Amino acid sequence: MGSLVESLQIRKHIMTGISYMIPYVCAAGMLMVIGNIFGGQTITDYRAGFSIPDALTTLGGDGLGLLPVFISTFIAYSIADRPGIAPGFLLGLLCKANGFGFLGGLLTGYLGGFLVNYLKKKIKVPSFMEGIVPQLILPLLTTIIVGLFMEYVLGIAILALTDGIYNLLTSLQDGNSILILGLAVGILGAIDYGGPINKVTFVFALQLMTQGIGEMIAIIISVSMIAPFGLTIGFFLSKLFRRNIFARQEIEALKSAFLMGCCQITEGSYPIILNDLVRITICTAAGSAVCGMMVMYFQCASTVPAGGFFALPGISNPALWLLSLLSGSAVFALLLQFLKRKPTEDAIEDEENEKELDLSSIKISG
Repeated sequence: MGSLVESLQIRKHIMTGISYMIPYVCAAGMLMVIGNIFGGQTITDYRAGFSIPDALTTLGGDGLGLLPVFISTFIAYSIADRPGIAPGFLLGLLCKANGFGFLGGLLTGYLGGFLVNYLKKKIKVPSFMEGIVPQLILPLLTTIIVGLFMEYVLGIAILALTDGIYNLLTSLQDGNSILILGLAVGILGAIDYGGPINKVTFVFALQLMTQGIGEMIAIIISVSMIAPFGLTIGFFLSKLFRRNIFARQEIEALKSAFLMGCCQITEGSYPIILNDLVRITICTAAGSAVCGMMVMYFQCASTVPAGGFFALPGISNPALWLLSLLSGSAVFALLLQFLKRKPTEDAIEDEENEKELDLSSIKISG
């Protein structure tokens, strides 16, 4: 299994994707942070008028919403070069539209890129048609095959999973196991970092908030901040314990990740999370479970659906809510010391291993 992963260069491709994605994440995230600081709201009707903070918040939110598109496109490009760009982009849009999240974008990037390479070897055409193979045939066939697979196979599986999760949360809410419910909402609200599982959990919590039960939405707000805060605390603990587990590029990403985390924006942590997805997700689940149970135990309820620290005025028992957030982040950070490994090769920094996006061969005829 290890040799297969090495032969497919899974890690190299995701690192290339991350290197291209970082500027988008930082720019969009900071736009949203600045907008939120000045009270910006997402614009729903441009004809009704809007302020500059509203415009910044909306632009940042729309940019972060395109992360499945970015990661899918760049991974497909890393695998298949220019013929992978079009299917990666279109399949990323499919993930965004269907709510598959950035994990769906990861999957379509790999599937699309590897399928393009496979079709390159299998498709034989006359010499006069060779020019249209990378420009039309490969992107078209790849998009159709992977798109239908996502829609009719994985899409059905994801819908079944999200329905099951909603039913599980409903059954727990009807019982007396409030700590178990807090644990479940905490884990499910955080483990896919804004993906379909998070969306289902958020809808469940939002529905309860409209009925005057605000503990669930308070959990969602806090666990959405666990990853950026846990990584930040984990970095300082690694210095204290003299553990070299953060690459230089990850340390740079932490600066914006922490600021974005204050506004409940998890996406700033993606460049670090994707470097070690499984181990960091385990840390996220553990920290979020602790945080969720503590929020339920202390009966911290929120009257606002989101906002990070900006939601504090609408949260009851704010000091205990902060204690829950800090405790969950500390669990994350401690577990990180034992699980996280520093990237063996920092492909983001290594210009010799990083592919440059070369569009010089594209000609526009007038």
